[in-house]
Amino acid sequence: MKITNIYILLFIVIDFFCKNLIIKKIKLYKCYHICSYLNFIYLKNYGIIFGFLKNYKNTVLVFNVINIIIIIFFFIKNKNKQLTNNFILGGILGNFISRIKYGFVIDFIDIHIYNYHFPVFNIADILICIGIIFIIKDIFLNI
Repeated sequence: MKITNIYILLFIVIDFFCKNLIIKKIKLYKCYHICSYLNFIYLKNYGIIFGFLKNYKNTVLVFNVINIIIIIFFFIKNKNKQLTNNFILGGILGNFISRIKYGFVIDFIDIHIYNYHFPVFNIADILICIGIIFIIKDIFLNI
């Protein structure tokens, strides 16, 4: 197995483990205060980012499949961007697996500053964001 595949598999396993732990240990909508800026809360997300398109489950599935195909295409085309692709593909597949298994994505990380709460997210979302940060960095370094 290539090292790239190991990273993707590792990312998916970590995401899946965390989501299953949340389902087993936290009741839906129950909030657990971790520290002054972090809560864990179990939410079901039927949409894509921030719940967008939550009433269009089939559209969301098609959107996910298209994203997976695009990232695999970039994998093949851009061998030098494998770390970036690992993060993005690991995140997309993590959320896709949840959506197929449960019909929704499990979000549980609630970061807040005083009374402002960032939208609740999960490990797969973090992986996707890290990949996007790498892409933005590459764009700015190549200007």
